[in-house]
Amino acid sequence: MNIRVLYRSPLGAIMMAAFVAILGVSVPAHAQSTGDAAQGIEISPALVELNGEPGKTYTLKIKVTNVTLTKLTYTTSINDFTSQGETGSPRVLIDDTLPATASVTSWIAALPGFTLDTRESRNLTATVTIPADAEPGGHYGVIRFSGRPPALEDSGVGLSASAGMLLLIRVAGDISETASLESFYSANNGNQTSLFESSPIGFVTRIKNDGNIHVKPVGTIEITDMFGNLVGSVPVNDTKSNALPDSIRRFDGEFKADGWMIGAYTANLTIGYGTTGQAITNTITFWVIPYKLLAVVILGLITLVFIASRLIKVYNRRIIAKAKNENTTKNKKNDKKKG
Repeated sequence: MNIRVLYRSPLGAIMMAAFVAILGVSVPAHAQSTGDAAQGIEISPALVELNGEPGKTYTLKIKVTNVTLTKLTYTTSINDFTSQGETGSPRVLIDDTLPATASVTSWIAALPGFTLDTRESRNLTATVTIPADAEPGGHYGVIRFSGRPPALEDSGVGLSASAGMLLLIRVAGDISETASLESFYSANNGNQTSLFESSPIGFVTRIKNDGNIHVKPVGTIEITDMFGNLVGSVPVNDTKSNALPDSIRRFDGEFKADGWMIGAYTANLTIGYGTTGQAITNTITFWVIPYKLLAVVILGLITLVFIASRLIKVYNRRIIAKAKNENTTKNKKNDKKKG
């Protein structure tokens, strides 16, 4: 058995939408392992990665803390989740489930309800049983805790706060760890471009998971100038976030130069992922042309040339005038001598 517990993960990857629903008004609850929020539910760990085998049972330890200012009674539900968009945020299927071959809602035993005073914690044990006929690959679920004040239990008022622990299960068998580069480009404020006035230079890397298991594509973008000199690097997915199967995960990075940048630059992408160290590489070129500065410099040069040409003309006129005066004076002296 291999269970990987993450007590801190990117907020978008570990947080469910938590809400208080009174006439459609919502406020957040918290699902971090630590925190000092005045209101919310605190779940620890926030994410668990379980490597399991079909037909076997595993146990997970969960700590739930009431960080609201009132007593809450909790109920537990098990939901599937999928990837939402390209940011890695989970889409929790509250009113729906995945197909039976992919769903984990029947794998996790229901937990009994309980009540916590303000700032009180409860340690729970969840049981995960992987069916003998479970399909190899990734299966994704969330153990969700919903709390409401005891006084509202029978009132019919829809007041609840909800947060959960994400569970990423890797079922042994015919695992396909396959990913591809959907796109890689330089960007300014998220918009693709290959021409910049100055740094910072943005980069967008989009990785598609073509396999049946989540992967962590991690790598580096190395930037070289037109002479081949390394000028800097940008990490890709330094938080080691997952890309789920049949999804595209977008990673944004930014390079800020210590000094001036001008000319053509090359960005070399190297991504590694999977248990056997598969690699993805790509290269792009972008230009940095500080056209505003160049315009000022060119205008200044034009002005200097103009002033210099005017000074030369004035100087030449004076020289010519002086030569004429000297010649006139010389001629007058010669005329006097002849007379």
